[in-house]
Amino acid sequence: MIEIRVGQLAEKLGVHRNTVTNWIRGGKLSVTATVGKKYLIAKFALHEFCRAQGIPAKILEELIGSGTVIPPSDARITATHYPKSKEVTMSAKPIGSVLVVGGGIAGMQATLDLANSGYFVHLVEKSAGIGGVMAQLDKTFPTNDCAM
Repeated sequence: MIEIRVGQLAEKLGVHRNTVTNWIRGGKLSVTATVGKKYLIAKFALHEFCRAQGIPAKILEELIGSGTVIPPSDARITATHYPKSKEVTMSAKPIGSVLVVGGGIAGMQATLDLANSGYFVHLVEKSAGIGGVMAQLDKTFPTNDCAM
């Protein structure tokens, strides 16, 4: 497998990067998308594609030399393989304390998220009521409670 970017491939082949993207979308060039806008191409598939497009062998060798060669035993994260997510366990006592400034929509949401994560939260608002845009609303949306 060879790891290469679309721009790199287009430069070596002497075509526009959109042409390479269209080859990938059209299925003429079989690649596997990876992170960072890079693609994995099998050497055999690249040889077959270059032969079908009439690309000289010299350019093909440059392509193989310019891309990063990935050994087949390398376990990479691709578009079809994701690592299993781990459940995060929260401790019974608070992790630490956090100060959230502003009692508007974002401040309230941040406060709730941090409190649910196990932090002891201090919420500060400059006025006695709810702040920000929330003070202008008649009702709050998820629960339809009175905003004031």
